[in-house]
Formats: sequence, C-alpha cells, structure tokens
Amino acid sequence: MNNYIKSIILTLLFSGTAFGAHYLLSKGLGVYASWAATEYTLEGLYTFMAIGTLVIVVVILLANWSMPKNMGFIFLGLTLIKGIASYIYIQDGLGISEDKFIELNFLAAFFAFLFFDVYMAYRSLNQVENIDS
Repeated sequence: MNNYIKSIILTLLFSGTAFGAHYLLSKGLGVYASWAATEYTLEGLYTFMAIGTLVIVVVILLANWSMPKNMGFIFLGLTLIKGIASYIYIQDGLGISEDKFIELNFLAAFFAFLFFDVYMAYRSLNQVENIDS
C-alpha cells in the first residue's frame, strides 16, 4: 500500500480514536452538556484539528519526496501556521466561562494532534526505502 494512503488512514484512525476517547471521557465526567453553552462543539473542534493534521501530513510527505533536507523548517512553519489558525478558530471562546471549559478541551485536542504531527514527521524522516536485491 502506498505510504501516502497509509499515512492518511493512520491520521483518520488517530482522529477518530482521539475524538472517541475525548467524547467518552466528557460523557463519563458529566461535562459534555457544557458544550451547549458555547458556540463550539467537540465534533467541530476535532474536525478542525483533523483537517489541519491531514494538511500537515500530506505536505510533510510531499516535502520528504521533493526536498528532504528542508523537512525541519517545513514542519516548523506548518506547525506555526496551524497554531495561529487554531488560535483564530478558538479566540471567540476564550475567557467566556469561569471554569476554563473551552480552553482545557481545546488544549487537550491541540496537544494530542501536535504530538501526532511530530510522530508523523519523525516517521517520515526516518523511513527507509526498501531496496530489493
């Protein structure tokens, strides 16, 4: 199977698993109903993060193919852009509740996807081409 397809499937599996875990944890703690008081949803938050991560994964794979020596700079630039886009996405929800509900849920999702982005960059950098003898 193509490395691009494997990476996209892995990203989708991670996104679904992370969302499911966050959803179940929120339901288990009884705080899922707090989303109704905001203009955000857990589904929307994870969709935004998943799309950002898919873009980063695809660009990293393309950069690894076309200019592998610049992968570090490309990854840092993409991570910076994703961080800025994430702030723009969540800025209206910051500070609206005293219990920091939006901030904590956003940070949990952001760092989960950030760690996954780092893993995918590491995986792409350390991939060894199969050479058939």
